[in-house]
Amino acid sequence: MDKIKSYSDAVSELEEIVAKLQSDDCRVDELKAYAQKSVELLKFCKGYLFQTDEELKKLLENIGEE
Repeated sequence: MDKIKSYSDAVSELEEIVAKLQSDDCRVDELKAYAQKSVELLKFCKGYLFQTDEELKKLLENIGEE
């Protein structure tokens, strides 16, 4: 699988998958691959958001110490 480069790229790819799933051209044979890729992208996004949250908390804690 391709390496996810950024949060924005992951969200864009998720949006593309949703559009494909909603189109009349979506084939049942593709559903498994779309689901697997979606899970990979969602895990990346979740991890990125949690990491960003932790970093922001640390920055805010440092402000309070000064």
